[in-house]
Amino acid sequence: MPHVMASSQVSIDSFPNEIIIQVLSFFPTRSLLPLAAVCRRFYGLVGRVQFSRLVEASMLRDHQVVLECFHPSDRLSTPSLSCEFLGMDGLAEAGDDANLGVLNNLYARFRPFDSDEIFGPRSYLRNKAILGGMAEPAIELPSHEVHLESDMLFSQLCTIVNLVKVEPRDGAFLSIANVTDSVIRIWREWLQRAAANTAGEQRRASLEVDDPSILWTDSAKSVGLRFRVVEDHSTPAPVLLGRDDEPSVSYSMEYQELLIRANQLLLSFETSEAQQVIHSGAIYFPGSGLKYQPCDAFLQCAIPMTRQIQWMTPAFAM
Repeated sequence: MPHVMASSQVSIDSFPNEIIIQVLSFFPTRSLLPLAAVCRRFYGLVGRVQFSRLVEASMLRDHQVVLECFHPSDRLSTPSLSCEFLGMDGLAEAGDDANLGVLNNLYARFRPFDSDEIFGPRSYLRNKAILGGMAEPAIELPSHEVHLESDMLFSQLCTIVNLVKVEPRDGAFLSIANVTDSVIRIWREWLQRAAANTAGEQRRASLEVDDPSILWTDSAKSVGLRFRVVEDHSTPAPVLLGRDDEPSVSYSMEYQELLIRANQLLLSFETSEAQQVIHSGAIYFPGSGLKYQPCDAFLQCAIPMTRQIQWMTPAFAM
């Protein structure tokens, strides 16, 4: 009689957590998070993998966040802003066993600032020193001027946030991942309330998503901008004003912080890393969505980074 071996069934429950975590680590974040709904055990293990990824993403290794905010009519004349990373509050307190809901509510904080020729042809040495920790960026809080005529209820602010990977040797952009590309409506009533808060008691900036000083780019509150609004009283009062007409007003909106949901930053970080592998050697033009595979001679040339000359980029594709 032939020997019959007893069949053995191996369940995934018999695997230790370390093996399952090793398997889960191969999944990209977009495919990993849905696995948390499998069972209670997977929910905790996915949270541990997600926590380790957020810690790595918070280091922004060789990456910079570039912010572009402009009125639709000023698209070509408004320079890009670099962003200084301020931290990801609550990440350390969340710990390795953090709940996925807690991790989803974490935000990375950045301070937008102007810097002379930060994307210019002679800026690579300065950028290299900043990334290497040998120099500090010159912090200068920029501002956005808003003017509303008497018949205008709101203004518009086009907001583009990109995560770019920078070549450590020469400061060139190796990849670019878009975080958000949206249009924010700046309502007259919001400007009035924000200016009143600025003129009154100064509160310390909080991370509450309901903070009225934050303008969010989407309903999910993935990316937001915190402003300090000051009314410009130099605008002359109209001679004639109807009973129901609002006066013309001007405001200065000073950038305080850029807030990016931690999971959104992680997804952009992974996209940036994947782009570098797929399009190795390509050159990216911020804000244009264009990439090119130039010859070696062109790689030695300065890369145009300012919006003023972005109209020239299609010429390189011919």
